[in-house]
Amino acid sequence: MSSTKFSDLPNNTASKWWKDPGMRISFVHIITLYCAVYSLGYDGSLLNGLQALTEWNKDFNKPTGTKLGLIAASYYLPKIPLTFVIAWMVDRYGRKIGLYFGALFMFAGALLGGFCQNTSQLVGSRVLLGAGTAAAQVTAAALVPELAHPRIRHYAGGFLNTTYYVGSIFAAWLTFAMVYYPGSSSWSWRVPTLVQGFGPLLLGIGAYFIPQSPRWLVKKGRVDEAHEILATYHANGKMDDELVLLEMREIKASVELEKVAESASWLAWFQTRGNLRRFFVIIILGTATQWVGNGVVQYYLVPVLKTVGVTKPAQTTGVNGGLAIWNWFISMFGASLVERFGRRKLFLTSIIGMFCSFVMILGLAGGYNTNHHSSTGLAMIPFIFIFMGFYSLALTPLPMLYVPEICPLALRAKAAALLLLAQNCAQSFNQFANPVALNSISWKYYAVYVGVDIIYIGLFWWLIRETKGLTTEEAAVVYDPDHVQEANMEAEKRMHQEALKVAHNEGEHELDVKKSESHEHEYKV
Repeated sequence: MSSTKFSDLPNNTASKWWKDPGMRISFVHIITLYCAVYSLGYDGSLLNGLQALTEWNKDFNKPTGTKLGLIAASYYLPKIPLTFVIAWMVDRYGRKIGLYFGALFMFAGALLGGFCQNTSQLVGSRVLLGAGTAAAQVTAAALVPELAHPRIRHYAGGFLNTTYYVGSIFAAWLTFAMVYYPGSSSWSWRVPTLVQGFGPLLLGIGAYFIPQSPRWLVKKGRVDEAHEILATYHANGKMDDELVLLEMREIKASVELEKVAESASWLAWFQTRGNLRRFFVIIILGTATQWVGNGVVQYYLVPVLKTVGVTKPAQTTGVNGGLAIWNWFISMFGASLVERFGRRKLFLTSIIGMFCSFVMILGLAGGYNTNHHSSTGLAMIPFIFIFMGFYSLALTPLPMLYVPEICPLALRAKAAALLLLAQNCAQSFNQFANPVALNSISWKYYAVYVGVDIIYIGLFWWLIRETKGLTTEEAAVVYDPDHVQEANMEAEKRMHQEALKVAHNEGEHELDVKKSESHEHEYKV
């Protein structure tokens, strides 16, 4: 791999991306891909808002406990097996098929949900939505860094997950407005459910104009197409641009290295001590994103607020909307601090802050249920904001950045799949357990998460290692240098053999040409 930096090379683009035609179009493509994560956030906030609407509870017989858990979990259960199927599909048939698949299923789910008449149809709509967002999310996560210009790649990838809260804000305040929908009508919940199809519609239409991944094209031998795409969006059509030529060399070398990665099996996680540590770190991060208490607050805010006497629809939807805006700003702030403060410090600050704020939530909830003072119950709301602020600081922007960078090339793709699998399994469990526990033991359930947060503080302290300021290669060896060195040596050996083979073929070709010229000369004589 070349050691030349992108910033060292002349590039046929303007100094600012918004002044450059190629980069402006590329930015539009990236914003379109953000619709995938936006749709995920919209659903997360929508279910909270719907639980506060009188007509929704009336039409679905006020679901609680196991029934509410089934409605929520039906969105996440299909993601568990589909994560691997979609990863295989977009690698074999190209990234764009994942966007079309995701947009179609999400749009169909929104239509079915908006016009559903019973709980079974509602669950079916959420299964479609879950399958669609799984396809769109996996594809967008791969395609954003593959299309972005090197100058904006860090920001394009780092802010991808923060758009979760853009969808969350939209859904939260739309359901808040529906509290004041005139008359008693099911359209109060049908309108925000149908609007859920707006993001998938934009994604589906935009996918037609989004170019195929240059990296995937090179992998399939379509090198000229990849070169043309990079030249169009990274150099305004200049095919011999030095930055574009470097990108092509980097992509070709990376594809060659992947031949080593493809030979690694899932058992590789258990073959070295470093890989075993990585395996546990990925599982810990994946489950932490769902099991630190946010699963209760994000998806069951209405029952949580009910435990401290906040029951009016306008109050609960208002808190939901404010929380979405707060989370968005904090997640963007956290993403901007990654290189300044480091991953380990942000992770530890996040989990310790969540523990302290959840202790206060537990104490205030217990106090309200003892003395029933409304001021005690209302005092819990600021601590919900503080808790979610600490969550969004690190656990929203960091996992998808940290997990791939701590793994050797041979395991990076599997690491991303393992993280999503851990998240979806943990979240599916949450959707069943949380409403049942809240219905059975109410505020006392918060004590469980206080204990869980203590465990995660210990795990983060002992297992998370810093990668601040390290290159991709340096970050990959913080857990097990020997394993990565062996993989790189094998990759370099393969590339060297390929180079010798090419040189040999070219030598034979030149020899044939010389013989042909010699024969021609003899014939003329």
